[in-house]
Amino acid sequence: MNTEDEGKHLEQGESPFRSSADMAPGRKANKPDKDESSDFTSVTEGVPVVPEEVAVEEAVVWDPSVYDESEEGTIFEEEVEIDANVRWVRHRRPLGPIPRWGLVIFLLLVGLTFTYRKVDQWVNSLVAPDTPPGDEVEFVIEPGWSSGEVAVALGSAGVIDNSPMFRQWMRCHSAIGWFIDCPAGVEYSFQAGDYLLQEHLAFQDVVDILNEGPIPPEVVRVTIPEGLTISQMVTKIKERMPTYSEAQLNEAFSSDVVRWEHYPTEFFLPWYEGMFFPDTYQLDEATLTDEMSLVTRMHSQFLTVVEEIDLETKAAAVGLTPYEALVVASLIEEEALLNDERAKISQVIHNRLEQGWSLGLESTVRYAAGKTSGESLTSDDLNSDSPWNTWIEPGLPLTPISAPGRASLEAAVNPEDGPWMFFVRTDENGIVGAHTFAVTSEEFAEAVAVCREKDLGCG
Repeated sequence: MNTEDEGKHLEQGESPFRSSADMAPGRKANKPDKDESSDFTSVTEGVPVVPEEVAVEEAVVWDPSVYDESEEGTIFEEEVEIDANVRWVRHRRPLGPIPRWGLVIFLLLVGLTFTYRKVDQWVNSLVAPDTPPGDEVEFVIEPGWSSGEVAVALGSAGVIDNSPMFRQWMRCHSAIGWFIDCPAGVEYSFQAGDYLLQEHLAFQDVVDILNEGPIPPEVVRVTIPEGLTISQMVTKIKERMPTYSEAQLNEAFSSDVVRWEHYPTEFFLPWYEGMFFPDTYQLDEATLTDEMSLVTRMHSQFLTVVEEIDLETKAAAVGLTPYEALVVASLIEEEALLNDERAKISQVIHNRLEQGWSLGLESTVRYAAGKTSGESLTSDDLNSDSPWNTWIEPGLPLTPISAPGRASLEAAVNPEDGPWMFFVRTDENGIVGAHTFAVTSEEFAEAVAVCREKDLGCG
């Protein structure tokens, strides 16, 4: 068909193409049989033939069966009249906004509390390490050094565990003073010179030593560790000071000059156990032959520490006299190997005293038998009739059994609240020296079995 013929057909309203209905499947017009070829030719003569593929596609699209689908659930569904008497209820979510926000706030508080405790533990481990001080360190402050430079040098020498924290501790801003437990309003200025310190010291201990000033030239240093008896102190001093007289030392330790005001008046003992503070003392030429001078300084330092921790007031708060608190501190010193367990051991002692139990501490039996730590005890030792044998005698021993340090003195009047009645060394959680604290005799028996299995001195 040419263009002109096509136009004529259009003017007469005829379509140049067959309708979709004609092309629908099943109509002969779409696919004539071979036998009807002549009729097909006459019908389609002059009409463009649509390819079979297109015809099939169009037939599928326009198949009348498409309109047989249900209109239910569609926009064509018959409109339903709404009853005016029906009350519509809006269903809210199970959790409203207030519970949901409350849950969020609770989780935030839990997270903040956990974080605060971790940070607080970390800060405390830097300000006052739990582990005992390490080796001695000879430390030098150069002329012109600022406190910040001193802090850096102390960190490099291993005396403190964190120099930036030590600087913040010395500055003690009011905003964080409560958190890092620092003394506010203190100006620090350290003299240049030589000092004798130890590794991993608490910040306050470092400042106390530096405030004493540098070591005088040609001076002798005598170190008295915690937990020594007077007899052991005499031996230690004689080793360091061979010029001292043992008889003069014994006389100095029993002199009324070093008698404490809280010492029981009914006691008539040869010396005053526990009233000489363990520390490092520097001796110059004037005191190299003066035994009384050293002993007096040791007692004066004891009185200073007792006053600093307010032992008298705090002892009364826990039902002890100052002298009884000193006795408890000496027991803690002998039993505790880790600083963070001192307050728990103190609580066990307080609990047993309140219940009228015997303390059952082997350290007191050793003191009564004149044996040192590590020496085995015999059945005779354990059953000895001695006022220091707490294995069988209820209450505190007659006197202190050693010279306690500051940490033990503080723990004696600040016990950690708890129901524990027993403690046994088990190296718990792989920590050497750690104890297991028990409430019942069954728990205690289990801990003793562990102690024996690890061969930690439980027999």
